[in-house]
Amino acid sequence: MQLLVVGADGGDRPGPGWRRGCRPMNHPPADPSGTGKRKPWQRRLAIGAWVFSGLCVFGVLGMVLSVMYDVRQPAEREGRPCCWEENATPEWVAKTMGFQVPETATDRRAGLHTNVQYDVALLAFTVTTAEADRFLKPLQPEGTQFVRNTHPEEPGYTRSDGFGHLGLPEPETFVDGMRIGGFCRGDSRRPEGRAVQFCTNIYAHEFQPGTTRIYLRAGSDTPIEKPPA
Repeated sequence: MQLLVVGADGGDRPGPGWRRGCRPMNHPPADPSGTGKRKPWQRRLAIGAWVFSGLCVFGVLGMVLSVMYDVRQPAEREGRPCCWEENATPEWVAKTMGFQVPETATDRRAGLHTNVQYDVALLAFTVTTAEADRFLKPLQPEGTQFVRNTHPEEPGYTRSDGFGHLGLPEPETFVDGMRIGGFCRGDSRRPEGRAVQFCTNIYAHEFQPGTTRIYLRAGSDTPIEKPPA
């Protein structure tokens, strides 16, 4: 601040250290360049970034919805009906898969699940354990053996193309009395092996002493012939 001295006339005047044209300032002067405010080009850049981010979000959302629609309705677009075929009788499915079901078999069940990517044929029947062993023997590739189910699925496990459609539990859930194998065409020179048309998962479950249910699941990435109407 400037130094004032009192004069003889009672007035005041600046002290000796005062220079004309100088005045004290308590705050720095405002910056004439306006750097404290966002410039027009900065505002345009910020708006552009927000618009671009919004377009990206909507683009990703559109892709997700499109994929979900493709997964849920692939067969309709390809002209192929989805899911379970009618008239897939045990006799027809056994013939299509290439298996000769023992004449003594009871509780025969079958189904054909079709999809744009993969078709699955199911066949299940019950026989004595001795008859089951005779049925399975030619379906065991040389040097292999049926194994126990050491990694079972949880009880209640289901699948869209599974045996649950036939009113049966999925064989992967059983441990006691369960034997698991697999067979593809050409794995055996026996007539029974050469007759098999598709690679097949085989499950043999002795659910009570002396009685075994055979589960056969065959898959194909090419369409399986449909049953007659």
